[in-house]
Amino acid sequence: AGAGVRLESRHGAALRRVQRHHRAQIDATRTRRKPITMGALSNDTNVFISSLCFLLASYAIGRPLVAKLAPPADEKAARKQRAWILTLVSSVVCCVFGVGFLARVIHHGFANEFARAETAADRGVAVFFVAYCVADLATGAFDYKEQIDWQSGWAHHTFYAMGISVMLWRGHTKFFTAGLLEEIPTTYLAISRLRHAKELRWPFALLYFALRILYHVVAAFESLEHSTLGFALGLVILKQHLWWFSAWWRSSSASAHAAGPQEGRFKETNAQLNLHTKLAICAAMVVVQSLTMLHVTIGGYGRRDWMNGSIVIVGLSLSWVYFTYEAVLIFVDTYTRGFIELAIKEQKVIYNISWEDPRVEREALKLNKDDVVLTISSAGCNVLDYLLETPAHITAVDLNEAQLAVLDLKLACVAAKMPQADFFALWGRSDPRIFTEYYRKMLRAKLRRDASRAYWDDNLDELFRENWMFAGTSGLMAFLLMLIARPLGISGALQRNLRPDPNSEPGRVLKFGTWLVGLPALWTYAAPLGGIPPEQLALVDRRPKVFSERIREILATRMWSSDNYFYHGYCTGQFDAFPKCPRYMAAEHYPTLLAMDEAELKRRVTLFHGSWGDAEPPAFAKSGFTFVSLLDSMDWMPPALAATLVRNVLGRCDRGKCRLFWRSYAPGPTLESRKTDLFTVHSPALAQLPHREIPDYDRVGWYLSQWTATIPADADLAALCPEGSGAVYANSLADDVLVCAAMARQAFKKDKDVAAFYRNQATRYDGFREALLPDRDTFLRYCVPWSRVPALLKKTKPTYALVCVGCGTARDVEFVSEHLRTLPPGARVALCDLSPELLAQAQVRVDRLKLGDRVDLIQCDVTAGPAALAKLGLKKSDACVVACSYCLTMIPDWRKAVDAMVDLLVPGGALCFIDFTQRFDRAGDPMERIYKAWFGCDGVYFDRKHVDYLTAKTTPQFYAENRSRVPYTPWYPTRYLFTGTKTA
Repeated sequence: AGAGVRLESRHGAALRRVQRHHRAQIDATRTRRKPITMGALSNDTNVFISSLCFLLASYAIGRPLVAKLAPPADEKAARKQRAWILTLVSSVVCCVFGVGFLARVIHHGFANEFARAETAADRGVAVFFVAYCVADLATGAFDYKEQIDWQSGWAHHTFYAMGISVMLWRGHTKFFTAGLLEEIPTTYLAISRLRHAKELRWPFALLYFALRILYHVVAAFESLEHSTLGFALGLVILKQHLWWFSAWWRSSSASAHAAGPQEGRFKETNAQLNLHTKLAICAAMVVVQSLTMLHVTIGGYGRRDWMNGSIVIVGLSLSWVYFTYEAVLIFVDTYTRGFIELAIKEQKVIYNISWEDPRVEREALKLNKDDVVLTISSAGCNVLDYLLETPAHITAVDLNEAQLAVLDLKLACVAAKMPQADFFALWGRSDPRIFTEYYRKMLRAKLRRDASRAYWDDNLDELFRENWMFAGTSGLMAFLLMLIARPLGISGALQRNLRPDPNSEPGRVLKFGTWLVGLPALWTYAAPLGGIPPEQLALVDRRPKVFSERIREILATRMWSSDNYFYHGYCTGQFDAFPKCPRYMAAEHYPTLLAMDEAELKRRVTLFHGSWGDAEPPAFAKSGFTFVSLLDSMDWMPPALAATLVRNVLGRCDRGKCRLFWRSYAPGPTLESRKTDLFTVHSPALAQLPHREIPDYDRVGWYLSQWTATIPADADLAALCPEGSGAVYANSLADDVLVCAAMARQAFKKDKDVAAFYRNQATRYDGFREALLPDRDTFLRYCVPWSRVPALLKKTKPTYALVCVGCGTARDVEFVSEHLRTLPPGARVALCDLSPELLAQAQVRVDRLKLGDRVDLIQCDVTAGPAALAKLGLKKSDACVVACSYCLTMIPDWRKAVDAMVDLLVPGGALCFIDFTQRFDRAGDPMERIYKAWFGCDGVYFDRKHVDYLTAKTTPQFYAENRSRVPYTPWYPTRYLFTGTKTA
C-alpha cells in the first residue's frame, strides 16, 4: 500500500510538472512577439503582388471560360456568375492549406499547432487572402458592381483584411490557417453559383454546419489559451456564420405568401424536406452545437490555475449561452415560419374547427336566401353554418387540400343522411367507430374530390382515434390548453356551466396563468400552433398592451359564455349539447341540412382548391358574388398580394349588392383608449373601399377588429394595382460616402440650408435614399387611393390628379408611371420642390418616362401662402390627391404646410403621407430621443404631433407604423404611412 501511495505521488508530481511545462509554453507563445523585419515586410509585399497578379490573371482567363461552359441567360446573370470566379480560386487555394492543417491537428492536436511558431506558409496564405479581398472589391467595382453589397462585400472583406493585418503584425497567422478548412463550403457554393444553381441542397447545409459552426467552435475555443485576439475574432466570425446559416435556412422553406399563381406555390422543388424532418435536423444541430461548445468549455478549465481558469470559464460559459441562444433562434424561426406553409404542402390539417365566429357576419351582414357566398373552407364550420340559412350558393375555397377534405367529408355525412346523433358523435365526440361504420359503406362514394378520397384513405380513423379535437396543428394548441385547463378546474367548470364569481379574487395559480398567457413573448411560440403566421402576429407587435388586455378579458369573461363552444371544445376536448357546439351539429338545426338531398348540396356548395382571388361565381350568378367572407386571410398578406387578390375577387362581385367581410388581429377604432392611439383598417388596398368596423361581440376574441366594406359603382378596380417602371437604384459605397459627408457638413452648420444640401447630392439622391427611405413604393402604389381618382376627376373636375410636395428627383412618380398614362386625358400631375437642382433631375426623369405632356414641375415653398401658390398654378380645391414623401419632418412651419396641402384638395380628396415619427406608445423612450436628436442634426425633426395634426385635419382611412435599419448605423427609427380624406 505504501509503495502504491509513493508511486501515485510520483505520478501526480510528474503530471503537475507536465502541466506547468505546458502552461509555460502557452505563456511563452502568448508573450512572444517577434518584431517584423524589413525582410519579412518585403517578402509579404512580394507575395501580395504575386497573389494579386495571379488572381487577376485567373479572372481574365475564367471570365470567358465560365460563360462558355455555363452560358448565362442575360447580362445580369452573367455579372452574378462572374462575381464567383475569384471566390472559387481563393477558396480552392485556402482549402489546400486548410486540409494540411487538419491533418496535422489529427496527428498532433490543436494545442501543438497553436503552440508552434508561425511559418512562411502561414504568412503567405494570409497575405494571399488579403490580396483576394482587394482584387474582389476592385474587380467588382468595374465588372459586377451590384453583386458587391455592404454585408458580404465591403464589410466582410474589410473586416478580414484588417484582422489578418493585425495577425501578420503580431505573428499569429497560424490562427488564420486554422480557419482555412472552412472554405470548403465556399468552394461548393462558388461552383453552384457558376453553374447558375438557384437552390442549395442539404449536403451544403450539413457541410456548412460541420465546418463553419462545429469545427469553428472547437478551433476558436482552443485558441483562447494561445491568443485572446484569435479567440475574439473567432467569436465575431462565428456570429456571422450563424447569421448566414439562418438566412439560408429561412430561404430554403417554401413560401406560401408570395404573390403569383396559387397552384404553383407548393411544387415539390420548393421545399427539400418535410417540416418534421427539417425540425428534427434543426433540433439535432442545436443540441450538437450546444454540447460541442459545452465540451470544449469544460475541457479548457483544467488547463489553467484556479484564478485564470475561473475567469476563462466565465467567458467561455457566457459565449456558450449566447451562441446556443442564437442556434435556438434558428430552430424557432424554422418552426414559426414553416409550420403553416409546409403543413399546406404536405396536406396536413391545420384547423380542426373554424376559429371565427360565424354569427357576427351572418347577423351583421344579414345573410339571406338570395346571396351568392364566397368564403374560406377552413374546417368547414362556417360554411355549414351559412348553409343553414339556405343561401343560393356557397363557394368554399382553400389552398390546403386537407382542409377541403374535412369539409368534403362533413358534406358527405349530410348527403348520406347520417343521423344527428352519429354526426355529433363523430365530429363532436370524435368516435372512431362511427367513421369505421360509415366510411367504406357510404361516405367514400359521396366524397366529391379525388384528393379527399386519397386523404381519408390514407388517414382513415386515425385522426378520430387520437381525438379530432386535438388533430392538426391547432389541435396541438388545444391539447396544451386542455392540459392547463384540467388541473385548474376550468374544464370541469365549463362542462357544468359554472362561471367564476366576478366578486371573488382568483387563485394565485390562475392569476399566474393569466399573466403568463398575456405575455407577448409567449405568442411567438404558441401562435403557429393555432395557424397564426408571424406576419399576422406582427400586426399586434407594436400594440402588445391591447392584445394582452384582450387575452386576459377572454380568460376572465368571454370564454365562460354559455354559448362559447370554441373554448369549451378546446378546454374539455369535446363538444356538448347546443349551445356548446356549432349550430350545424345541434339537434335543433342539423335537420335543416338533412332536408337537402345530395344533388341540392352539390348545387348549393362548391369546393375550390386555390386562392379566393381565383374563385369564379357559379354560372347562374351572372352578376357575381354578393357575400364575401374572407375570415382573417388578409392579415398575413403583403400589400401587393392583398391588393392583387382584392382586385381579382371584387371584379367577380355584384357591385350593387356585395358585402365584403373580414377579421383582423390589428385593433380597430373601437379599441382606441388614448389620444395617441390611431387604429385603422390594416391594409391600404382595403382602405380604398367604403368600410366600417363592426363592433358586434365576437365569441373568439382573438381578432381585435371586424370589418365590412362595399364596392362603389364608379371604383376603378384595376387601379388597386398600379404599375410603375420597375426601376431599382443602388449606390456604390463611394457614392454613399459622399452623401454621408454632405449630411455631416449639414449637421455642423448652424443655419440649415436645405436647398444647398440637396444641390450637392442631386445625382446620388435616389441610390442612397432607396434604403434610407423605405416603403415609398408601397406608399405611392397602394396608400394613394388611385381607385377613387377617376370618380373624383369626373365629379369635381380639378386640374390635378396628383400633387407631390417635396418631389425631389421625381422618384416617387416612377413607382406609378405606367398607371399615370391610363388617367383621363385632361388629368395632370404637379411635382413641387424647393430645390431647382432636384427639379432639374426630376425633369430628366419625367422626359425619360415620357410623361412630359402630363407633368408640371413647380418650384415653390408650400408654406408661401394661398396667393403665392395660386400664381404658380396650385389653386384651392384643385387636386384629387396630395402626397408628401419624407418631407414634412424637414419643413419648419409644418402646420402651415399641412394646411396648404389640405386646401389644395377637392372635397373627398386624399392627403397621403409617409415620413419618420416617434413610436406612438414610446415617444419618450431613450432610443426614440436618440433617433430624434440624431436625425435633427441633418434638419429632419421627428415630432409625434405631425400625426395628431393630420388626424385632426382629415378623416383617417389608413395608418401604419413600421421600422427598418438606417444604412451603416444601428438605428431603427419608426416611420408611418397615412391616408386621410378631406371632408366637405
